[in-house]
Amino acid sequence: MSANTKIFQIYFKPELEKYLDPAFTPLSNVENPRPDLREWDVWNREHDNILAQGLDYWGFVSWKFKEKTGLHGHQVLKFMSDNPGRDVYLFNPCILNEAVFANSWEQGDLHHPNISDIGNSFLQKIGYDNVDVKTMLLDRNNTVFANYVVGSRKFWIEFMEFTRKLFVEADKDIEFKHQVFGEGLSNYAHDKSLPNFTFLIERLIPTYLELEHLDSLAYTYTHDTVLSKYRPIFDEIQALSNLKVAINQYDSDELYNVWNYYRHAFINNNPGILNIE
Repeated sequence: MSANTKIFQIYFKPELEKYLDPAFTPLSNVENPRPDLREWDVWNREHDNILAQGLDYWGFVSWKFKEKTGLHGHQVLKFMSDNPGRDVYLFNPCILNEAVFANSWEQGDLHHPNISDIGNSFLQKIGYDNVDVKTMLLDRNNTVFANYVVGSRKFWIEFMEFTRKLFVEADKDIEFKHQVFGEGLSNYAHDKSLPNFTFLIERLIPTYLELEHLDSLAYTYTHDTVLSKYRPIFDEIQALSNLKVAINQYDSDELYNVWNYYRHAFINNNPGILNIE
């Protein structure tokens, strides 16, 4: 890991600052001028300032990072140091979702109606022909929820340019603008006012990593580091996640069929299990 690395921990109320990890760099979003855009607005507002700092790697996590992942900042930095030179490092807090869904679009369609169709529409608009996000099998090394991403300077420059195209395309197409930015269309259980935008960003990160063939690496949990809620089913999660990696490594339809059978069997044998995410 480059010594020239910062991981910014975003907080949106002054009283939350006391919960921040000392290994991270505090980043206030108390003013929060665009709550509808969530953390992307912070990334965008801080982008030029961070570029001016000359960092090699940076990323953003929320003030709830420890609660959501079980990890301390020093563990994140050590993981990067032990695995130097990658384009992107992922710290996915939702490991069950990764293991049992082909990708985060499949998972997203259950909660945010037709979000995969919106994703496909966007990609087609900006020149990615013959791409269908529903058919991608994205394993743990290019899957992340909650946007817990640390990336290289090149990654952030190009990814921010990529995501800003959502605004450009929305200005050209009023229906697409409504689909992306329409208030409440995400159907998000915890905030019914949110548009699809932030949930598109969350899913466009893995898709972008895949489409651009970036060298990304996920932190892999163990029995010792995984959150307690996962421990009773951790062996199954690990097996399903490993199968997805093997499918992509060997481009194997047979392994896909095995994974597909066992993921459905696991979900059917554990009613309500997806609710732990």
